[in-house]
Amino acid sequence: MSQLRWDAIWRAAISVSLFLIPIGILQRVLIDNGTIDKGGPAALVLSALILTLGAVAGFGAAKLARSHVLPNGAAAAALAYLIAQAAGILRRAIMGGTIPSVVTIAYLALLMATCGMLGAALERRSRALREPVIRPDAD
Repeated sequence: MSQLRWDAIWRAAISVSLFLIPIGILQRVLIDNGTIDKGGPAALVLSALILTLGAVAGFGAAKLARSHVLPNGAAAAALAYLIAQAAGILRRAIMGGTIPSVVTIAYLALLMATCGMLGAALERRSRALREPVIRPDAD
């Protein structure tokens, strides 16, 4: 029996990639035209926003999956990253930029999966706070 709920993964990944794609393209354009430095504070803020969206993807997939939340959250965040990366590769192919290596893409997908697991763990933790407590001595 598979632990992954692909309906939850796809829904969370596509929803988050709608935000990841414009942020990633904005970051790449600003770096390429010299508006911001690659290691500067603005690029780091955009990178932190991208990683936060990975956690949001994990949170969403965990909320939809209800069980085995960590693998579902990790898969949703990694898939969202791969969708956004595919859009970036398409843009670079059209504009004539360099395409990142497979190793780079795999490493960053694993980083996003880690953020997705963090988001899924937060959802699992907050689920306990939302569910009512049933006391055995209540009438």
